[in-house]
Amino acid sequence: MHIQAGKLLIRLNEAGEVVNWQDTNSGRELIAGKCGLPFIRAALAGKTEMPTSMSYSEKTNTLTFVFAECGARIDIAVTIRDRYASFRVSGITGEEPDAIIWGPYMTSLCGSIGESVGVVRDGQFACGIQALNAKTIGGWPVELDRLEGVQDTYSGSDASMPDPDSRKPSDNKFEYEVCAAWPTSDGSMLQAYARNRTRAARRKVWNLPDIPVAPIEGEDALIVGTGIALFGSRFEDVLHTIEDIELGEGLPHPMIEGVWGKTSPAANQSYLITDFTEETISDAVRYARMANLSYVYHPDPFSEWGHFTLKPGSFPNGDEGLRACVDYAAGEGVKVGVHTLSNFTTLNDPYVTPKPSRDLQTVGSALLVADVHETSDEWEVDDPGPFTVALFRRSARIGAEIIEYSGVSESAPWKLLGVKRGANGTMVSAHQAGSVVERLWDHPYDVFFPNHQLQDRYSDRLAGLFAKTGLKQISFDGLEGVYATGQDGYGVNRFVQRCYEGWGDEVINDASIVVPNYLWHIFTRFNWGEPWGAATREGQLEWRLSNQRFFQRNFIPPMLGWFLIRAHSERFQATQLDEIEWVLSKAAGFGAGFALVADLAVWKRIGNGEALLRAVREWELARHANAFTQEQRERLQDPKGDWHLEAASEGTWQLYPVHYSKPLECDPQELQPGQPGGADWAYFNPYDSQSLAFCLRVNASYGNDDASISRPTFYTNGVYMTFDTEVKANQYLVCDGDRTGRIYDLNWNLLSEVRADAEAPTLRSGGQTLSFSCKFAGDPKPVVSVRVTVKGEAELVQAKVIT
Repeated sequence: MHIQAGKLLIRLNEAGEVVNWQDTNSGRELIAGKCGLPFIRAALAGKTEMPTSMSYSEKTNTLTFVFAECGARIDIAVTIRDRYASFRVSGITGEEPDAIIWGPYMTSLCGSIGESVGVVRDGQFACGIQALNAKTIGGWPVELDRLEGVQDTYSGSDASMPDPDSRKPSDNKFEYEVCAAWPTSDGSMLQAYARNRTRAARRKVWNLPDIPVAPIEGEDALIVGTGIALFGSRFEDVLHTIEDIELGEGLPHPMIEGVWGKTSPAANQSYLITDFTEETISDAVRYARMANLSYVYHPDPFSEWGHFTLKPGSFPNGDEGLRACVDYAAGEGVKVGVHTLSNFTTLNDPYVTPKPSRDLQTVGSALLVADVHETSDEWEVDDPGPFTVALFRRSARIGAEIIEYSGVSESAPWKLLGVKRGANGTMVSAHQAGSVVERLWDHPYDVFFPNHQLQDRYSDRLAGLFAKTGLKQISFDGLEGVYATGQDGYGVNRFVQRCYEGWGDEVINDASIVVPNYLWHIFTRFNWGEPWGAATREGQLEWRLSNQRFFQRNFIPPMLGWFLIRAHSERFQATQLDEIEWVLSKAAGFGAGFALVADLAVWKRIGNGEALLRAVREWELARHANAFTQEQRERLQDPKGDWHLEAASEGTWQLYPVHYSKPLECDPQELQPGQPGGADWAYFNPYDSQSLAFCLRVNASYGNDDASISRPTFYTNGVYMTFDTEVKANQYLVCDGDRTGRIYDLNWNLLSEVRADAEAPTLRSGGQTLSFSCKFAGDPKPVVSVRVTVKGEAELVQAKVIT
């Protein structure tokens, strides 16, 4: 039996085995490893079975696979299209298995393996698998042993000990079981599966090894209807082929500004994250417009997760108030989005308190052995298992009461110890022997999770909110929480698909995970990388860089993550322009978008906010205009490189390489007795000769904020430059290479300007000594820190497209 799937020729023998997997362009055989692996497998009671025979009906275009051991006959309808072939299970007779597995299909292609999109390719040819509905999951059933030759991790067996000098220490982002494509010892593999979800089961669920999984109802619970598309194409035609599959098979096909989301230039727009309210939406929009950003995104709009009620302090008019914000922003050319934690359910939500929903997710249950009254703090149960599962809290539900317990007895009779009654505002009650006690599934975010049925109501609320208010952007953060339902990738698919189908117009959306192959079609992009607790250039840097490789091999619009605009704090300086230009240069290099994060209070506190936003405007205009050459982009990607961009005229810019010295310090505590207050620093200028430009900071010692310096003087190459002024502790003195000095506070608010007694001295190319002196005042005296800035020769950058 021969099947033509685009440029891929698949031949099956009478045993239902794949015996040819061929690139018809070149005639190259692409099967890797053992020849004759089955086209589908059946899984029953934790074991896999291969078909014993296969037949084909030309009249109905149906393949029939017989599984003698489990007694099942599985019919698969085959449809041949120009670019691909589709396969759907049309019927099962006899004993229905627990699951069927499409493949895995072993190939010799290993140049690029897209674990989410389900595409493997080299420089000439690509082949792929696409799940055709939400019940079809890219991956491998977690309860089954993996096949021989499958790598332990995406990056190989040595990924746990990366080379610290390598730019690619590990690309492993997801577990094998949730990936539609995966590396093997001699190539790659493509795989998908569907379960019979009408049966109760026990299996590994999320991070817990043995959890009861409840059955569900409906068509999606059945194996019949599961389907895949297979294709082969030139590697440059992959996206064209996948778009044909979406349109031909009725898959989600989201558009962004009139163009398919996976190719739309608007898909990876940068955006502003800030905490606007009904009263302050105009401020948020104004800051976005300064940066020429078209999206404003609220990071935390809800007072509880579950019902997703808007915070009354920020949106006193509820959904209508948010709608008014969206309307106002739209009038200024800006769209609005909000952040969610998907199915995370806060303890103040009505699904938890004062009467907990019966549909909160549990990890198991036991029966009370004896009656308990309202003050009982030790409860005897018939099974300790569910209560010893390692979770965040020790919470359980009995009737309409939630309890918390401190531990479980070490031997029978099994008792819950230290029981705290009426947790989360629920009602304390007496309970009779035989009552069911259910362990609730919780998480370190101090939340519970809904079961599969309840999560539909979460999706419907989110979809309804978007349809009602006109919101245009969402992130399904915490989407991995849907795994707690026990329905693996199907539960995740269902949650997002239900939102997608309900919100109507285009919505830019992303998530904390991307793996489900089916959701690749819905998700616009993924903006991973968080700014908390680290300097701008350091926060999750390797994670952000490895994300770019993940996006590239999975045909996902690239994003760099979130970056924080800071006001001054005890731990960090207020954000400087060079930090933001570092972000912007990396974004330009990778062609990636990003998010700028700052509360409105921070924007009002810092004095350089407009300068930061103007820089964003120019760099983003140039990025979207494809102004940078490929060679420039490769240099911009270097995390050690700094750059500055200046507008020259409409559609043209000057791009400067920049070098910032490490902090050069003058500490009066280290001076010899009688030595004048100063320091001599060795400095190397890697560029051509230019005037001295610097940023000087006076740092208080031991908290003496009253200390200061006066008459700061620089000397090099025979020239002195003195500013006859005082610079107090916790202030900056900045000079851009002329005679003007500007004094700022710690939040870059301009305090005054001062003129030097001479032009800035010249820093010649190469090495030299830079000397500094000043008068110190205060006890203890402050420490002076100087950072020197030099620029290389400008490069012309010119728009290639009109934006």
